[in-house]
Amino acid sequence: MANQIHSFFEASTMALCKEETIPMTLDMPTSKKVETNNPQARCLLSTLASAMCSQHASDVEKLRQELKNVQRDMKDFKQEVTRVICKLEGTLSYMMEVVTRLETRGNHMEQRLREEEDRGIVRNKVLTFLLPREKELREKCADLERRLCRKNV
Repeated sequence: MANQIHSFFEASTMALCKEETIPMTLDMPTSKKVETNNPQARCLLSTLASAMCSQHASDVEKLRQELKNVQRDMKDFKQEVTRVICKLEGTLSYMMEVVTRLETRGNHMEQRLREEEDRGIVRNKVLTFLLPREKELREKCADLERRLCRKNV
């Protein structure tokens, strides 16, 4: 910003010198002094320089305020992000516990299901063996009952 002011000031004074309305010597890079013989030109240059300095100060103050606002916003944003991350970590931890419990329950259910399937297979084998045996025993009982009834009649 200071370079812009310096360039503007130099260009303005050079323009005034070229018009030859203000006789002056300009050696800006070394001494940064402007000498004029005309009091109106001095007043104009002084006003111009003063306005530029006050504008520069105003711009610097605005930039400082904006920087403070941005820093405050960044701090607020960081706090909000930190709060959300903590909340997400808590939620994730809870969900991990729930998933672990569900996996454990699922594993137990699968184990019980396998055991029940094994027992079902054994039951089927037993039934396959017992049903024909039961049929034989019923027929034998029926035969014995018929024989008993004939002797008693």
